[in-house]
Parts: sequence; C-alpha cells; structure tokens
Amino acid sequence: MQIELQLSPVGDGLLARDCHHELASALYQALSRSQPKLAEELHDGNHRSRLKLFVFSLFNSDPKPVAAELPDGTRALKFGSRIWMRFASIWPELVYGMAEALQKQKELNVRGQRFRLEEIRMVPTPDFRPTMTYRPFGQADFIVCRYQKDGKNYFRMPDDSEPGIPSCANLIAGNLRHKLLRLREIRPDIFENLMSIGGLDASAVAALPIQVEFLPLMEGRAYRTRLTRIKGINVRAFRAPLRITAPEAVHRLVWETGVGSMNSMGFGTMTLGRQ
Repeated sequence: MQIELQLSPVGDGLLARDCHHELASALYQALSRSQPKLAEELHDGNHRSRLKLFVFSLFNSDPKPVAAELPDGTRALKFGSRIWMRFASIWPELVYGMAEALQKQKELNVRGQRFRLEEIRMVPTPDFRPTMTYRPFGQADFIVCRYQKDGKNYFRMPDDSEPGIPSCANLIAGNLRHKLLRLREIRPDIFENLMSIGGLDASAVAALPIQVEFLPLMEGRAYRTRLTRIKGINVRAFRAPLRITAPEAVHRLVWETGVGSMNSMGFGTMTLGRQ
C-alpha cells in the first residue's frame, strides 16, 4: 500500500538538503503520539537495526524546490506552495496507523519547520506483470546499494565492477529476497498470501529468480549520483530507472517497501516508469 501526502508550508518552506533523518524522525513522532506501542516497536523494539519493511519519499513541490541557505549557512531547499510525498508499507496496519496519526496531528514538523497536511490519498496499486519498469519517485528520490566489508559500509553504483563484490543489481535482488524472509518473521500471514499468489514454494525464497537491469537516466547519461550525510555517515546514492523481472510477490515488495537499502531513511521509493 502506498499513500500520498499533500502538504503546504507554514512559513518559508526551507529545509536542509540532507533532511532524511529529520523527516524520518517527524514520521516516528507523529506515529508515537497516536500509536506509541507501534512506534516504539519499530524504533526501539524487535525492529531496531532490522529491516522495517516501510519506505517514504522526500518532499516534492510545485513550484520546484530551489537552492537556498538556512540562517546558519547550511545548504537548503526552498519548497513551493504545494508539497507532496509518499509513504508505503506491505504492513497494512502501519500504513493505516501512519495515516491516522498524521490526520490527527494535521501537520509534519521537520527540524522546526511546519508543513500543514492538506490531504492523504491512497495510490492505486499497479497491475503487476512478470517484467516491470520502475523509477525513483518524484523530483529527487535516490536508490542506495549498500554492502559491508571488514565491518564497514560501502556503496555500489550501477556500473561499479570491483572484483569480489556483488554487483548493484545482485545487491538489490538479494535485498528483496531478504525482505521476503523478514516478512515471514513479522507477518507470516502476509508472507504466505504473497507466495500463494504465484504458486511459489515458501521454502524457495533464497533461489527466487529476480533479474534487475538498469536503464539509462537519459540519453548520454546512465545515472545521477548524490552524496548525502546522515547522522555523520556519508551515503552515496544514485537515480536511474530499472527493469525488474520477477514473480508478483517481489513486485509487491518493490512497490510497498522500496528498492535497495535504507528505505526507512527515505531512499528507494518507486513509481512506475515507461513500460
């Protein structure tokens, strides 16, 4: 399930460019006021440091955001009068809980900047086919392909070819399989329903066929990169369309939990690309 939030700025509409953590905190705070047990479970309970199976996008606006500065000189974006973002999860109670929390709160407070909630709408779920083309949602959403080596985090781009390290496509496919296994832990009922849609064997997740192909962002440019700093860590991300061939269960995960790593920090929200 994906929901889209329509917002408007209360004030100057300025936000730091690197606001992933602050926007995630704003969503947690809204949920904690309405459903404190659910928020605590997600942030500090069994879900801590685990895949949380939700994803959200950054802000988009009309007029488009323009470069600006905060009073302390931090690089920022000034958003237009109409702002929208998406939140999604394969966990229905979380989507309904977040929607109810935001409707009660009537706004998002991000790093001291208030954004009034104007409307929440459900985004129609696509008719999934074996091969689907997706693109990062909105004006500035990016994908993170993260892997660990010697206890440190590293980031892959679509054309990286370092020997001995899985490709970005394989990292994305592995992450989707991992999400299915995580879903089996926290919501076995949803997991079994997903697997039954395609007549899949629940024990065969590790070998589930998932093919990921990156498409050029535009003629002459394979992808665009972005360096974001989150809680003192430099995160390398990229923006490019991708084509995924996989069972329907996987496409539903793409749509409702995002692509790649760090989805619960605002990376990897997907919408349909040119099919």
